[in-house]
Amino acid sequence: MNELEQYRKEIDEIDQELTHLFELRLNTVLKVGRYKKQHNLPVLDASREQAVIEKNISRLRDKTFEPQVTTFFQSMMDITKETQVTLFKLEK
Repeated sequence: MNELEQYRKEIDEIDQELTHLFELRLNTVLKVGRYKKQHNLPVLDASREQAVIEKNISRLRDKTFEPQVTTFFQSMMDITKETQVTLFKLEK
């Protein structure tokens, strides 16, 4: 196995873990969505989103990745908001 193949293998292993964790996150997001629906709360909580981003930026060892982590978490939260909106529509 050459160096490039080894790096790709590492990425595949990381992606496998990310997929599992993202699935767990989405399942929890659905629980949050149901709670919000039962309590007539909006899907968007901008202050919570900003707190999530800031918390995860603070966890970075290499702060040069701050823009990428910000984009990653914002994108992930956009997907989860869409998931909650879809849930609300399906459970009417």
